[in-house]
Amino acid sequence: MTRPFLALLTLLLTWGVAVEGIVVRLAEILSLDQYDGSFRPRLRQGATKINVSMVMHTLIVDETRQVLEMSGELLQEWYDPALVFPGTSANIVSSVGLSATSGSEIRDKVWRPDLTAEYDIKPQGAQSHGDFLRIQRDGHVTWSQRIHYTFPCLMDLSSYPLGAHTCFLRLNSLGYESSELDPNWYGDAAVDYSEVIMSHGYELCEVKTEKKTANFFHKVKWQLVVEMELESHSRWQVKHTVIPMIATVTTAYLSFFINIRATSARVMLCMMSLMTAAVIHESTYNKVPPASATMAIEVFTGTCLTFIFVATVETVMMDVLSHFHAKGRHSASPHTSFALEPDLTEERGGSQISMAALWLDRCFRVLYPAGFIAFNAVYWVMYKSS
Repeated sequence: MTRPFLALLTLLLTWGVAVEGIVVRLAEILSLDQYDGSFRPRLRQGATKINVSMVMHTLIVDETRQVLEMSGELLQEWYDPALVFPGTSANIVSSVGLSATSGSEIRDKVWRPDLTAEYDIKPQGAQSHGDFLRIQRDGHVTWSQRIHYTFPCLMDLSSYPLGAHTCFLRLNSLGYESSELDPNWYGDAAVDYSEVIMSHGYELCEVKTEKKTANFFHKVKWQLVVEMELESHSRWQVKHTVIPMIATVTTAYLSFFINIRATSARVMLCMMSLMTAAVIHESTYNKVPPASATMAIEVFTGTCLTFIFVATVETVMMDVLSHFHAKGRHSASPHTSFALEPDLTEERGGSQISMAALWLDRCFRVLYPAGFIAFNAVYWVMYKSS
């Protein structure tokens, strides 16, 4: 029993010494004994140039708070002559990779830029447990980070749920001025959004990059800007609001084809349509973001309610006109028929049915659908192009 135990103990001690030797050898390769990570590279040779690129993984749109949540990877590259190390005997080691789980002590000694989002509501920023540092033999350093930014985006909700929005993500250094740190977008396609996962109802149409200067506490710094063009789709609102509201307006329109003597049936149909539209209107407002401006969805639901209310008022006016005598006295109908129009020669209490009621009903059968179709044509053209 003692021999296997001694063999295992010897193996563990040998493995520990080997690991310690690797760490020491890696530190010796990078010459970290003479390296000071508190000084930026090429301190006396102008600003340190950083090549920046980004990959977007997810983009969540929060309309209520008017913020965007973006996750992805941020890649920064620079040259540090103090990290140049010679090749091995067989040129086996051409680069050194340091992650948060392996080589973290050595990684923390290396200088790294401090780019961050200008307006980060939830300061998660770059996640320290999700970064990787690679040092090339010629001194070029590549730093990959997992990022999660939450930044504001002032959306124009006047055309909600339609329209387009422009949002900006701004990256800048926390401490270094423009004369010390010079970040640049790496190429024309510095931001990759080809496989980004978007919030439901939105599409990322275009991403533009820009570099400009900005003043922070009377200090000039370089700022990298990501301009995102978002387009809102209305599929959800069409299924849950637009189609039901059109159905209620159409139902109210069917009341014009009920005989004018069946006032109770006509009023009941209009009132049911009005209450249904009111319920849809209120349920829609529980799902839309609060805004001071009048939104497109408010215009649509409000107009539909107006059409149904007009149909109800027309039914009441038609009933009042149909019960007036030629001399202006009111008379009651002894019976009810559901024919489209009553016989004009039929007597109702000694007087013919008012021609004004029939004329009003015939006009609304044409004006009501024509007005609603015209409203929809103007509405969708105006808000879809805005």
